[in-house]
Amino acid sequence: MFRLWNGFNCLTAHDRQAILRGETTQLDEGELVEPNMIKWRVSAVLWMGLIFTLTSSWFAPRFSFDATLDFFGVLNYAVRKCAHAAEFGILTVFLFRSLHPKPLEVGKARLWSVLLSLAYAASDEFHQSFVPMRSGKATDVLFDAAGIFAVAFLIRCLYLSDSVDSQARFLGSLPDQPEDNRSI
Repeated sequence: MFRLWNGFNCLTAHDRQAILRGETTQLDEGELVEPNMIKWRVSAVLWMGLIFTLTSSWFAPRFSFDATLDFFGVLNYAVRKCAHAAEFGILTVFLFRSLHPKPLEVGKARLWSVLLSLAYAASDEFHQSFVPMRSGKATDVLFDAAGIFAVAFLIRCLYLSDSVDSQARFLGSLPDQPEDNRSI
């Protein structure tokens, strides 16, 4: 079944050692766990930590340089909103890669990565409502969602293109191919 990995505790000692050696192992019900999955899940958690840190009061708008021209104020606003979209788009990629979909489960992985990214975007804005000099805004969640849905759309286009090389490059490897035939 498709499920989120909840740490090494769900694995046997043999499976843990196999993963640490860089080998693929199998959980119950045929679910594969590869070292790549762990790498991408750790990347997603670290990225969430970075987002959390960047939304702390140290990075509040009052610490930004005051622009004397309206142009710089507009530019600052545009850059901040694009950063919202980009940071949550990147999170969506990390989550999608961490779910390591089998060829028939790309849609599920995409859906879960979108839902988890949206939930984190909403929780991040909620967190900001408690940070001095910050405020949680629903419009910021919309900018986050724009980045999330843009990445989900790109993933969908990638898998509709039937380009095995592009799919392998995005996933790192295709699960069904033998080791010597994998594209990078």
